[in-house]
Amino acid sequence: MKRNFKKRRGFTLVELLVATAIMIVLIMFVTKIAVDMLKAYDRTVAILATNADAGTLLDPLQDDLAAGALPGCVWFEIRYDKDVDNVVRQSAPTLMFFSAPQDRIRRESTNVKTILPGEICAVAYTLVHQSPFGAAISKNPENLVYGVYRAVLNARDTFEAALPYVLGRKSKAESARRPYAFWNSGEKITDPSDGKTYAPKAWMTEVQNFLVDGVVDMTFFFWYKDFSDGKQKIATVNNAKLVQLLREAYPDVTVTTFENTLLAGADELIFDENFSDKTKGSICSVEVSATILSPEGKDLLQGLQRQASSGKIDDAQFKDILREHGATFSRSIPLFRE
Repeated sequence: MKRNFKKRRGFTLVELLVATAIMIVLIMFVTKIAVDMLKAYDRTVAILATNADAGTLLDPLQDDLAAGALPGCVWFEIRYDKDVDNVVRQSAPTLMFFSAPQDRIRRESTNVKTILPGEICAVAYTLVHQSPFGAAISKNPENLVYGVYRAVLNARDTFEAALPYVLGRKSKAESARRPYAFWNSGEKITDPSDGKTYAPKAWMTEVQNFLVDGVVDMTFFFWYKDFSDGKQKIATVNNAKLVQLLREAYPDVTVTTFENTLLAGADELIFDENFSDKTKGSICSVEVSATILSPEGKDLLQGLQRQASSGKIDDAQFKDILREHGATFSRSIPLFRE
C-alpha cells in the first residue's frame, strides 16, 4: 500500500505570519485591557484613600467647631504666620479655639477612677511639615510629611492653664486675652495619655496629636453677621485667588480680608490684632477646603525631598504633584450645635 505524500501539506510562511500577527494583536488587546483595569483599580484605591483622609480631617473639625464654646472674651483665633516649606502662608493656618469635644480625655491615665471634671477644652489644629515620629527622624528629608495635628487639651488643664488667658486673669492687656497667648506661653501642661509635661506649643505637634498626612492646603473663609448693618459678610485671609473667586461667586456680599489673624468673641471680630477697631459681629459658619495627596502623590513627594536633600522641592514640581495627585474636599460647618 502506497501513501500519498503529496496530499499532506504544512503551513505556508504567509499563514504563519498571519497567525503570528493575529496572536500579537490579541495579546496587545488583552494586555491593554489588563493595564486599563490596573489603572482603574489604582485610581479607585487613590480616591478611596483620599476620601478616607478627608473624613479623618474634616469630621473631627466639624464636630469641634459645632461644639464651640464661649468662655469669655476671644474664644476663636486663626493665624497665618508661617510658610511651611512649599505650602505658602495663606494655605497653612493654625486654628485655636475652645470647644466641648466628645472624644476629650475624661480620666487620668494612671487611675481610671479619677475623672477629670469639666467639658470645655482648648483645641488647636495646625498644618506642619515634619516627621510625626520625632525630631531625630525629621532630620532626614524623606521622612518629612505634610500633616495636620489636632491637639485637645483636657478640661482640667484648660480650666487651670488656658482659660485664665482669655478671661484676662494672666494679663490686663487686651491683646493677651486670646487663645494664642496660651498656646505660645511657657505654661506647663501634663498629657494624661503619657503622663509627660509639655509646653503648649511643643505639645501641639506631638505624635499623639497627629491626625492625618498628605494635607498640602487648608483654606478657610467665614460667614459672619455684621451687627452695624445686620448683613451677612465674608471674612478670609488675603489670598488674591480666593478673594477673586469669592467676589465672583457672591457679588452682592462684602468680602473682608485680613493678612495674618482673625479673632472672634461672642459679639466682636478683630482683624489683624487691631483691638482699637473691633467689628461688632459674630461668626455664623465656616467654609473649609483641604487639598489632600493620594498615596502615590505622597510617595512622589517624599522621593523628590530625598533627591533635594531638604524639605522644600522645586515649586514647579510641587505644583505638578498637586495637579496630578491632589484632590480638594470642601465642607460647610455651622458654628455652635443647637
